[in-house]
Amino acid sequence: MDLSGRLYRVPIHSLPFRVGRKAGLELTLPLQIVSFMHAELYEHDGRLMVRDLGSTNGTFLNQEPLTGEAPLDEGDILHFATLEFRLGVMDAEGSESLIGSTAVISSKLPQLVVEKAERLRVLLQDGGVRHEFQAIVGLSKRDLLGYEVLGRGDSEGLPSTPYELFDLAAVLGVEVELSELLRQHSFPECASFLGAPRFFFNTHPRELREDRLLRSLERARSEFPQVRMAIEIHEAAVTDSTTIQRLMAELQRFDVLLVYDDFGAGQARLLELADVPPDFLKFDRSLIEDIDGAPPARRRLLASLAKLALDLGIDLIAEGVETEEEAAVCRGMGFAYGQGYLFSRPQSSDQLIRGAGVDQSGWTRG
Repeated sequence: MDLSGRLYRVPIHSLPFRVGRKAGLELTLPLQIVSFMHAELYEHDGRLMVRDLGSTNGTFLNQEPLTGEAPLDEGDILHFATLEFRLGVMDAEGSESLIGSTAVISSKLPQLVVEKAERLRVLLQDGGVRHEFQAIVGLSKRDLLGYEVLGRGDSEGLPSTPYELFDLAAVLGVEVELSELLRQHSFPECASFLGAPRFFFNTHPRELREDRLLRSLERARSEFPQVRMAIEIHEAAVTDSTTIQRLMAELQRFDVLLVYDDFGAGQARLLELADVPPDFLKFDRSLIEDIDGAPPARRRLLASLAKLALDLGIDLIAEGVETEEEAAVCRGMGFAYGQGYLFSRPQSSDQLIRGAGVDQSGWTRG
């Protein structure tokens, strides 16, 4: 949809009329600032109503943030994050549509989003983030492989979860800067851990389109040579074997391991997996959850994917392991490592110092 300032009519032929980023909705808005399921228009007692569906950047009715539900009238202005819709009645002869059509134009940000965006700029400038660490352990001996470094917002008036922060960062086009900050800010803390565990750092897909990822890793390697690094790349970003091959060669030069993250969450990149086998492959929690009681077909699928990766010499990590039964099934399929609440919840370094880890001798820092 072109939102370059021109006016568009979007007819509403049936209710409920759902709006969001998810494909297949009555109105799909493919922008990161719009939530997967953002809002819904529906009929109640003969009135057209609107309700927000827990969106990150909000639904606004006549410039006011919408909480709960509210009735709509002709001429009302709706914002779904930054997109403005004005309600009108169809002028087609004989139409009995309750609302008829809407018009959508690109609009200035609602005031609440403006305020959040300004706070995000301050966060990026001042480094207003913190970190938690979740252990990755061997499924057989429960020995520590390392920690995934989980960035969190730590600024008043902003969400703490990375998903919400990155939705807001997309409004400003600063996803790369936010991802870089979350990673770089953690290095001094990682360098202080005892036993030199390996740390698994997240990346944003947009970082692969630029050279900044490699430059930031080179800087980190120079400043913190003792930190053993592994870089996680979401499987959705693994689309170009040539680019990934070049990246892997550079990572090897910096002594950084490559991890494909959330494998199986969407389209499994089997060709790229074979062309450029990573050091570790993290299977998405959606494949691991309740695997011990899953239908045979699902278990066969997971076993087949695991065998394919093992034949390529890749070490497997099961994400989201919460029960001993899930761990046992994964271990039987060849998974060497697991991550999840069964072993450890995300913890601050201070919690780890106090011995909150599974194995205090290997899970504490100095």
